[in-house]
Amino acid sequence: MSHNCLESINSIYVEKSEEGYVVSPCCLYKDKGKVFVPTLDDVLDNPTINEIREGFKGDWKRPECIDCVRNEAIGKDSKRLRSLQRPADQITRWDLRPGNTCNLKCAMCNPWNSSKWYEDIDVFKKYRGNIRNENSKQVRESLDWDWIYTKCVDTAQFIYIAGGEPFYMKSVQNFLNKLSKHEWNCNNTVIQIQTNGVSNTDKFLNILSKFKRLEFSISVDGWGSVNDLIRFPTKHDVWLKNTQELVDLNCNHLFFNITVQAMNLPNVDKLITKVQENWNGKYEIHKLWAPNYLSVDCLKPKVVKKVLRDTKVVELNSFYKDHKFNSKLNQRMQSFLLDLDTKRGTDSRKTIPWCFE
Repeated sequence: MSHNCLESINSIYVEKSEEGYVVSPCCLYKDKGKVFVPTLDDVLDNPTINEIREGFKGDWKRPECIDCVRNEAIGKDSKRLRSLQRPADQITRWDLRPGNTCNLKCAMCNPWNSSKWYEDIDVFKKYRGNIRNENSKQVRESLDWDWIYTKCVDTAQFIYIAGGEPFYMKSVQNFLNKLSKHEWNCNNTVIQIQTNGVSNTDKFLNILSKFKRLEFSISVDGWGSVNDLIRFPTKHDVWLKNTQELVDLNCNHLFFNITVQAMNLPNVDKLITKVQENWNGKYEIHKLWAPNYLSVDCLKPKVVKKVLRDTKVVELNSFYKDHKFNSKLNQRMQSFLLDLDTKRGTDSRKTIPWCFE
């Protein structure tokens, strides 16, 4: 029996924490509890991943795969469908998560995905509780780059790198610089980087220019001041300039990664209109799952109903047709935003007034 998803077979997800490397078929898989193994060789062969692979021979529409289920339900491409287009006999796709080093502290983020969140750790702990290693900014460990490099030389067809912020990581720069010495990889390997769009450097842009198959996924959650507030301390002018610099690298594919939440729901249509006007306008859109005090259920029904009535973004109606207002989460959201304002000198009431209606 053939597999109905090949993500766990022809790709590898690489993320390391104190406990070891995470076992997961892909970045979208919503497992109930993480499993860790000591080495990257173990990531490829362990009881958990083998059981997941076997399960994909049957019905793949499981709760853990909700992102692909929803995308395909509205006729969109999905990670699962893309996996079926690749060979089933070797790893050709790499999904690398090299750490939490970052220069932004996005409102919905956390210290294990952004080292900069430690500047506001008191706010984080107030709303999301204590964390381990609260005195250490590097809560995600460095990867075995030598192992990865050796396996990628002259074989990797696709390398995806996310963070933290990859443009802000020396390890990523060093890895790609080494890989750029190989003509096969420069001509054949697709390098796709998830970036916040405000971290470009001339040195890294020069390294990237050596690769002929560049792709960029730019994380953006609003247009103008809305994005500046959510993805603090982004500056819109810098974001515009850096996005254009990535376009000017003659990248093969540029798209925008949007996470819908209470802070940006009424701004999503404007954001998509603007990126369509300025660039190619392609985007991937996701529903925020955590923290719950920034979910769309925090918004009052009249706010959500107006957006869903007027929106041209088909995903929004799919995401929120079952919207259920939660007054306690609404109060918690407002308190959280006001605490961030005090800490960061921002003005949430002015920038995202729908959160305070």
